[in-house]
Amino acid sequence: MTIGGAISIAIYWFSMILRVSMLIRAILSWFPGNRNGLIHTILAFITEPFVGPVRRLISKSPLGGGMVDFSFIAVLLLIWILTPILQGLALQLPF
Repeated sequence: MTIGGAISIAIYWFSMILRVSMLIRAILSWFPGNRNGLIHTILAFITEPFVGPVRRLISKSPLGGGMVDFSFIAVLLLIWILTPILQGLALQLPF
C-alpha cells in the first residue's frame, strides 16, 4: 500500500467518525437532559470545531436565527462532497 492509499483510508475513517458523531449528537439534542453528560461533551469536542464556524457563518446569513440549526446539515453536506475529492487527491500523491 502506498502512502497515498493510507492517507485515503485515513480520510475515509475520519469522515465516517465525524459523520457518526454528528448524527449521535443531533439525536441526543432531542433529549434536553443530556446536555452536560459525558457522551455529549465528547461528541461536542469532536464535532464543534467543524460545526461552530459554519454555525457562525449561517447565523449571519438570511437562513440564520431560526428554530432549525442548518449548520449540521451544511457540514454533513460538505463532508459528503469533500471526502471523495480529498481521497482522490491523496491517491494521486507521488509517494
